[in-house]
Amino acid sequence: MPVIFRWIFTGCLSRSLITMAALLSIFVIIESFDKARFLGHGLTPSMMLEYMLLKIPFMLSEFMPIIVLIGGSVYLIELSRNQELVALRAAGLGINKILVPLSTVALLAALSSFAIGEWVTPITNERLDNIETVHIQHKKSATQTVQWLKDGHRFFRLTPLGGQQFSLLMLKTGSDGEWIQRIDSPKASYSNGQWQLQQVRISSPSLEQVMHVEKVERMKISSASGPKTASPPQPGHMKISELYHYIDSLKRAGLQANNYIYTLHRKFSAPLSSLLMIILAAALCLHAGNRNNGASLGLMFSISLGLLFYVASNASYLLAGSNHIHPAFAAWLPSLVFGGSALFLLLKREGY
Repeated sequence: MPVIFRWIFTGCLSRSLITMAALLSIFVIIESFDKARFLGHGLTPSMMLEYMLLKIPFMLSEFMPIIVLIGGSVYLIELSRNQELVALRAAGLGINKILVPLSTVALLAALSSFAIGEWVTPITNERLDNIETVHIQHKKSATQTVQWLKDGHRFFRLTPLGGQQFSLLMLKTGSDGEWIQRIDSPKASYSNGQWQLQQVRISSPSLEQVMHVEKVERMKISSASGPKTASPPQPGHMKISELYHYIDSLKRAGLQANNYIYTLHRKFSAPLSSLLMIILAAALCLHAGNRNNGASLGLMFSISLGLLFYVASNASYLLAGSNHIHPAFAAWLPSLVFGGSALFLLLKREGY
């Protein structure tokens, strides 16, 4: 590994970690004051501590691009003020020698953000929402109760047993509304558009007006209606594969899936933003000289654009939810706008 690469990589990484620690500290202080008023009113000190710890993965996945932007900007300003950028340029080294280690830090941040958003926050967000709903807002937990689902001429009654298992009753009716078949199963589960039934009892009337009963050990029923169709999960509680299959189920059932489509695309666009933010930091703070005014303005613009990026991300979510723009486009729009602007500014600075 070249010395210059290692020097810039470790420098940028350390500043980004310091920025991360500072932002998390600020968050913990503000959140502690906000949640302290609920102590003794449904929230215990241990639960408050749990809430803080569970909120950290969410904060990291949300603010990773801003962390990289500020960390990279601070480090580049330090290089500028210490005349180290002048030395690099005088040695005939191009901007690629600076951007490659910076981009490696951003790539590491992007992979960390993706891993947290895929395998950590779906678990922590579910517990966070439960604490927020039950212990802070004093509302009933959003647990599933008996549900009735309709799929064409079939009606399903689901009684939750726990662990994604249900007791199922299905009634199938004819075109005139008469029932033609009843299926009972004491244990059923739903996955990939199919109901998996066990110990099935099938009842149907015969022409002799005698009930015909058949028992089957196992049975599968294809249906676009699953238990989550009637009691939808939160998008933030789902992984990529779960989002993909659930969106497909909602579309086949003729239901709207905007929030889930936005969250699915956001799983990919949010980590990519970290790479784009490091380009923006280079475009604003890569000063070859000890120009304090220019460096200070660059840092100020970096922080301002980082906050603006966060606001734009939230605005795009609202636009997608209100059907003003397609949710997939809304998830990528902030990254495309800020990434394109960053690349334009960097190329203009380098004289292209």
